[in-house]
Amino acid sequence: MMRALLLTIVAAGLAYAQLSTGSIVGTVKDPSGLAMAAVSITATHAATGRVRQTTSNERGDFVLNSLEPGVYTLSFVMSGFKKKELENVTLTTGETLPAGDVKLELGGVTETVSVTSQGAVVMTRSSDRADLISSSQIENLVVRGRSFTDLMQLLPGVVSTSKSTDISTNPSIYVMGNRQTSNNVTIDGVVANDMGNGYQMKIQVSQDAVAEVKVETSNYQAEYGRMAGSNIIAVTKSGAKDFHGLASYFVRNEDFNANNFFNNRNGQAVPRYRYNTATYSVSGPVKIPKLFNKNRDKLFFFWGQEF
Repeated sequence: MMRALLLTIVAAGLAYAQLSTGSIVGTVKDPSGLAMAAVSITATHAATGRVRQTTSNERGDFVLNSLEPGVYTLSFVMSGFKKKELENVTLTTGETLPAGDVKLELGGVTETVSVTSQGAVVMTRSSDRADLISSSQIENLVVRGRSFTDLMQLLPGVVSTSKSTDISTNPSIYVMGNRQTSNNVTIDGVVANDMGNGYQMKIQVSQDAVAEVKVETSNYQAEYGRMAGSNIIAVTKSGAKDFHGLASYFVRNEDFNANNFFNNRNGQAVPRYRYNTATYSVSGPVKIPKLFNKNRDKLFFFWGQEF
């Protein structure tokens, strides 16, 4: 039983890595602009400390595939050149992020050149049109129904006619003129909408458990070609190397509402209107002191509930 449980956990982690990831690509060059081969490249995830490594090919190109979304630091190391670091490289779900031409300077590897800010990134490696609802928007914007799908109407080309007063499994979203039954909704790579009617969601999660939402509106790659409309890709939160917790309470009550003109004229009270939503979450690393995950970069957990 224990072996089966461990295999299930590992399989779930592998499935996540395959379905809700992105890539970082670029080219390494020397000061004269010539391609540099065999440069050691390391990508470090800021929140979890996970490390991915690769080397540049004979054309100086490199690709880091299957990276989980988040903020990364890219390090470039080659003997005879200064170590170079690109900090605060933000990768979103399903994105092929171009790091551009990375030029190394002559010097010792003990010297480090850090680049902490960069210009606007131009998507040169993919032709899809996509928009992102970031984690800060999800956390800070007030949504009456507490459903992350209601945030879709923030994006250009998206019209939402949903008027749910609480979390709903029936989002009514029209993207780029397509019908509401033409969208493909996935949560951590798992299809969430019912193929019987095309729009009702069989899976729903708390808004506080969603890390980011990406909407592929048009010209997306073949891997997303399941429906004629958009691809709404939601990624839930995962643990990090530090412990985090959240608790919140959202209340709506008729005592906070003003009465309307006709009720006032007829002497009627404010209609009863009561919604109470309580939510909490905890996350962090899974570790056994001195035995497992001592550096807090291998296994993490996230637990959340909403009532």
